[in-house]
Amino acid sequence: MEPDCPRCGDSLTAFTLAGVEALACEACGYVGVEADHSGDRTVVESWDDALRRFHEES
Repeated sequence: MEPDCPRCGDSLTAFTLAGVEALACEACGYVGVEADHSGDRTVVESWDDALRRFHEES
């Protein structure tokens, strides 16, 4: 019996390569890799600000 996906509850599929097993969910794409998607917010420069900076520096 395959374990259930922690994300969607569907059954996980086991893939084995060179003796290493990985579990993945074909329904939602879960692959068991923890990832932090919060990240640091980056300030995006507007075109007006970029052009102003360009003209000031030239």
